[in-house]
Amino acid sequence: MAHIPFSTLGSNPHGLVILVRLPAEQFRKLPRNVFLNNLLKALRLVMEDVVLVNVEHEKYPVALCSLRRELAARQLLAFGKNLLDVAVYTTQPYEPVLLYGDTAFLGAGEIDMLEYDAGRKKQLWQAVQRMFLG
Repeated sequence: MAHIPFSTLGSNPHGLVILVRLPAEQFRKLPRNVFLNNLLKALRLVMEDVVLVNVEHEKYPVALCSLRRELAARQLLAFGKNLLDVAVYTTQPYEPVLLYGDTAFLGAGEIDMLEYDAGRKKQLWQAVQRMFLG
């Protein structure tokens, strides 16, 4: 598979990577997203503890091996469909899984969708608790 480009915001001392697919302008505003900041706060994290990754191809996912090599990714939270190559056919939304034994992955709906959907937010929170606080 070809290398799918991605851009990043933030450093990554805890190994948490948040994957999205957004227009560049919207991606740059993501660190100020209230919903995302509240989710991180519930995990006792702040935006500076994570790295945001914007998958820059409109259809194809980024490769896990690229994220592991370039960002030392060990925990991935994906907001949207088809964002990570090894998770495309093997995962269900809101079901945390281990990939390759040591990389935790959780797929969820797009942030825009989740922000205003109490049912999906609850589903996400339960999955996040199983993945991070379990």
